[in-house]
Amino acid sequence: MDFIYDIFKNWAVQGYLPSIFEHTFMIRGLIAALIIGPLLGAIGTVVVTKRLSFFTQTIGNAAMSGVAIGLLIGEPVDGTYAGLYGFCLIVALLMTFVKNRTRLANDTIIGVVLAQVLGLGIILMIVVTSQFNIHQVEGILFGSLITLNDQDLIVLTIASLVVGILFAFNFNRFMLASFNRTLAKARGLSPVFLEYLFVTLMTIVVVASLKLIGALLVLVLIVVPAAGAQLVAPNLRWFVWLSVIFSTISTASGLLLSGLLPVPSGAVIALVSSVLFYGALLSRPLLSRGGPNQGEI
Repeated sequence: MDFIYDIFKNWAVQGYLPSIFEHTFMIRGLIAALIIGPLLGAIGTVVVTKRLSFFTQTIGNAAMSGVAIGLLIGEPVDGTYAGLYGFCLIVALLMTFVKNRTRLANDTIIGVVLAQVLGLGIILMIVVTSQFNIHQVEGILFGSLITLNDQDLIVLTIASLVVGILFAFNFNRFMLASFNRTLAKARGLSPVFLEYLFVTLMTIVVVASLKLIGALLVLVLIVVPAAGAQLVAPNLRWFVWLSVIFSTISTASGLLLSGLLPVPSGAVIALVSSVLFYGALLSRPLLSRGGPNQGEI
């Protein structure tokens, strides 16, 4: 990793990058942003199409409990991976299971599980904050370049590669099952299996990006770029590519601004993403009459 950091530092010294990138933590954040930004944008298109926006927020909030569980079972403060990934995956699969076993609406199920997750998270946070470094918890909640380490970057890279390959291979299936479950079944696909698979992939990416974006703001980056792209995209292909572009610009620009200003990276990334959304909204009459809408093919 030091070799890669040295390359970026040399570029900063030579003026190809802002001088702030002479610091290792900024380089680490930039690499993470360039890895996770495009993937979040692509996954966001399916999230918006399937109306899973607040599902994503519930997973982010479950991270509080996941971190606490990891600490309580003896994981190091800077690497609570088993507790974090394990608990968030359990919550995601639980919501999907309840949805497929009941006639309750999505928002009702999410509201029920969200209340449970928040209650458990608050109790566990009170237990662990008296024993561990509170800054680790703050990094998960709001995003922090300082707490992002080499181990996080390696985990993020591996998770993004695996998820990216599986997502790209199944993208058309995900979209078909989202638009028309009957047609998907007629073509020999299993909408229920695809739903479980997508939820698993989405959860892995969301959890991997928490230290950069923060649990409270991860909803913004996975939903807002896709929503902005949907406003102006003339077809499904442009919908995906514009969402990827908006998400990448948001992460990279937000990271740079958070390095220049004493504010959490996740908050600035969220604001940049929101600016792009309103820019797309204002330019919609000039560029398009509207992109692919939720529930339409």
